[in-house]
Amino acid sequence: MMKKSSFHVTLQIALFSFIIISFTSCEQENIPTQDLEINTSNLKAERSKPVEKVNDFYGSAQPIGNGVARSYVSINHEGEPVSIGVLFSEKALENLGNEALNLTLELHSKARGLIVNHIDFGYNPMGHPGPVFMQEHFDIHFYWISVEEKLSIPFMVDDGEALDLPHSSTWPSNYEYEPATIPEMGRHWISEEQIHSDTFDETFIYGSYNSQFTFYEPMITTEYLQAKDFEDSYVITPLGAYEKPGYYSNSYKIMYDEVKKQYRVELTDMFWEDGL
Repeated sequence: MMKKSSFHVTLQIALFSFIIISFTSCEQENIPTQDLEINTSNLKAERSKPVEKVNDFYGSAQPIGNGVARSYVSINHEGEPVSIGVLFSEKALENLGNEALNLTLELHSKARGLIVNHIDFGYNPMGHPGPVFMQEHFDIHFYWISVEEKLSIPFMVDDGEALDLPHSSTWPSNYEYEPATIPEMGRHWISEEQIHSDTFDETFIYGSYNSQFTFYEPMITTEYLQAKDFEDSYVITPLGAYEKPGYYSNSYKIMYDEVKKQYRVELTDMFWEDGL
């Protein structure tokens, strides 16, 4: 049985190579023939793989820091969503100031059918209360509800039993829910692994309101973004069941493009659920 945690309550009540190649010898390195054959075979195999054609469709750009951020959805040639995320320039991490910021990013019309309705791209310069969350970071909420529904969410704290929880059959395993519902956000669900960890660079959070899950939320420190040392992908713990029909995600990615000097944070491994 999951238990409540309290560390997130105070949280938002207060709201919120260069490669140098030198040749030092004219001698040719001896490469075993069998190794050469293996490498050649692998190259041929790679070249023969079909490349999936994917088109990106962007929402309107909004200024943040010295850069911009905007939403995007990637669609394959069959009209199926491949990913949905936020693209922001490296300069967006500069000159952010000392106040919390939040951008609501609308999606391109091609995002129809996705469970995500819109994305909030938030910056917390001082972090927020919690065992390891008191550091500069970004909150990226992928909301499953409309902007109007989100804005209508009031502040609430459980008085004894929590009566607005989603049905227990839908809960993600090894997650704990917060006793407070944060205004214009909802109730946050944190993984037990993160709750009991003494470090934080990136983590994944669920949100709920009015007895339904309502958002995905990757939370990433500014320091982790600047280090640009990301894993290939990060697994999303699935819900026990999905109430609404739509495309959901099994993982998310954090990426940096050295040429374009921009980041992407996206939900990936999309799959369709009919809903309950």
